[in-house]
Formats: sequence, structure tokens, C-alpha cells
Amino acid sequence: MKFTSKLLSPLLILFLLNCSSGKQKLLQLRGEVIGTDSKSIMLIKPNQDPRFDSIIEIPVVDGKFYYEAKLEYPEAVNLAFAESVKNGAYRPMPLFLENESIELTIYGEQEFDKNSVQGGNLNAKYNEFNKSLENKFNNKLKPLQDSMLRLSKNDAYHSDKARVLYAELRESKNQDENIIIYKKLEKLRESGQYLSPKAKEIEGKLSLIYDGQNAFKHEYMSTHNSLISYYLLLNDLQSYSRYKDYYNKETITVDLAKETYNALKETNPDHPYNKLAGNLIDAIENIQVGKPFTDFSAPDLNGSEFKLSNQIKGKVALLDLWATWCGPCIAKSRTMVPVYNEYKDKGFTIIGVAGEFKGTDRLTRFLEKEKWEWLNLVELDRQNNLWQKYGVDGGGGGIFLIDENGIILAKDPTADEVRIELESRLNKNI
Repeated sequence: MKFTSKLLSPLLILFLLNCSSGKQKLLQLRGEVIGTDSKSIMLIKPNQDPRFDSIIEIPVVDGKFYYEAKLEYPEAVNLAFAESVKNGAYRPMPLFLENESIELTIYGEQEFDKNSVQGGNLNAKYNEFNKSLENKFNNKLKPLQDSMLRLSKNDAYHSDKARVLYAELRESKNQDENIIIYKKLEKLRESGQYLSPKAKEIEGKLSLIYDGQNAFKHEYMSTHNSLISYYLLLNDLQSYSRYKDYYNKETITVDLAKETYNALKETNPDHPYNKLAGNLIDAIENIQVGKPFTDFSAPDLNGSEFKLSNQIKGKVALLDLWATWCGPCIAKSRTMVPVYNEYKDKGFTIIGVAGEFKGTDRLTRFLEKEKWEWLNLVELDRQNNLWQKYGVDGGGGGIFLIDENGIILAKDPTADEVRIELESRLNKNI
């Protein structure tokens, strides 16, 4: 009996240790909310759209919250108050989730800088990185940002031409007018006539600091193959895709992105971020004027599959990625109807792909009303990741003009620009 007792004791200890170890392998996220009566917080993953995706939402009861999960991989999220997310404008806080205990203290959005995170190796390392970044650049940035804010409050931020266009935008009654005005504003940005002289001077100084910040981040990414670097890379790639054309400014070069991506993929071989980052890099590299279009297959509303290359072979084509929930997209598509009717029998076609979520009933009703005659396909719940592949993820869509040899001629052209291109290419053959 004594022998049995001695034998069982180590086994019992081992069993208890295994049980304890199992509990430690859970993410346990707990904390308190101070200075706001928010009823819940959200954890938004990279590439999630709060309008359509299922977002982790954690109730806040008497200022406290708790969430528990078993993670297959560590991941980065943006924490935000659910009420602000649902209103369409929110301030996010980066947070790294691991199978560890993490304690949070969250303040109201105006005081997010006071938030604290205790627990998790990745959170500690991100805090170190962020403090280094702030210590190096914030003293230079804040006076310039304050100056920009004063210019904005005094209506001295935009140039005279831009102010006139924004006044027209406020008076505009429909999306068709808005499209023309936005295009004019875009041309002002491209020609350097968007800002007032004083704002342009400050912007030049800010750009130098932002360049320094980007260099600092990229140096960090090149020496740390961690999830923090992956988070920074994804931010760069998504900012490039969403804002490059708008601000005409690159946050990262394709070569640098690929180099960083390859190193991170090797260190994190099975992580889901590999596919996301790969798609974003491919879009940045390949969806460019002068390069071949990216082929794909997608169904129509009857479920029949169509391959893009088969539908546009030998024709000048307009690929229209849009959505029934995107007003500006619909307005742009409508402007193409007269162009289509004029050139559909002369070697021109349009392929529309609607990016829909949670069903196609709304799309069916919309097309019955609009009666667009071109081929209309559907991308339901991102099933083919087409928006990622064409570099318009996070937005309603984009328009791409493709020549008869499959080369991209223009991105987001106006109807007039499409007509000019068609006149030069198709009318001469008639």
C-alpha cells in the first residue's frame, strides 16, 4: 500500500499540472471601462468589415468585461467601442491576443492614450515599439499637426479652388454630380493645387516626418519576424491599397513588402495572415495600368459560372466591381449605361460583379429595377476574394478598363474617359 501511494502521488501531481497547463493555454481577456457608459466592446480582426462580418462583441456589465477563447494562432485585433463602430466612426486600439491572461483598462475614446494593457508577450513588445516610435517623432509631429488643425478650423486648409468644389459638394443633390466633383478634387490633388500655400508648406514638413516614421517601422520589421511586424506590414499594405490613389503617397514599396512578407511567412508558416498579405501584395504589384488583368471565375444569380477571360477576349472591356450598398459605385455604374449602349456592338463590353453579403435578394431586386444589360456576376461573402485581388478591399469597389489584349488601360475612369478611349480604338475600325 505504501508503494502504491508513492506511485500515485507523482501521477496525481502530473495530472494536476496538465490540467493547470491546459487552463493557461486559453486566452483570458478581462478588464474595466472607465469614463464611458459603453455597453460592449468589439475586437475587429484585419480585413474584417464591421458592416457585414461577424465581429467578436464582448458585453460590458457594471464597467467590467470578460472574454475567453482558445486561439489556434496569436492574432492582432483593433479594440473599439461597439456603439462607435455601429455609428460608422470609431477610434481603434491595437491589441495582440495570445493564449494567456490579459488585463485591460479602457477609457473613453477621447482618452484612449491612457489605456493600459497588462499581459501577453506580444503586447509588451508592441508597447516597447510604440513608445520608441513616439519618443522619436511625437515632439516633431504635434506642433505641425496642431497648426494643420488651426488651419482647418479657420477654413484655411484647402486652396481656393478646392473650397469652391467643396461648396458645390454641399449643394449637390445627387450622386452623379458628386462623382464629377470628386474627380475634380482628385485632379487638384494630383496637380498639387488641393491645399492652401500655408497648408502645403506644413504638409511638406509632415511628409518628411512620416517618411522617417515609415523608415523606423520598416527597420523594425526587418529585424523582428514577429506578429507585431506582421501587424505593421498588413497596416501598410491595406493603407497602400485604400489610400495610395487618394493621397498619391506610398507607405511601402512592393519590393520591401515582398522581402518582409517572405521573412514573416518563413517564421510563421501556417498563419492565416500569409494568404491575406500575399493577396494584398499581388494586387499592389499586378493591378496596375499597363499590366495584364487578373483572371477569375464568378457566378451569376442563377449559379452559372463565368470566366472573365472568356467573356472579354478580343474586346475592350470595363470590369465594374460594385455593390448594392455602395451609393457612389452605383452612380458610377449608371454613367456607363449610355457608353455601353453606344459601343456594345462595336467591340466593347462591361462585366459587373456585385460584392454582396448574406444573400442576393437585394441584388435581384436592384437589377430588376435598373435593367443593366451587361453580364452581372456576384461575389457573395468574399467567396473568391476578388476585392483583395483587385486592390480595392475595404471599399465598395472599383472600375478597370481593359484593352482587347487584356492589358489594364485605366483604373476608375469616368464615362467620358472611357468614351474617348473607345473612340480612338473602335471607331477607326468601323
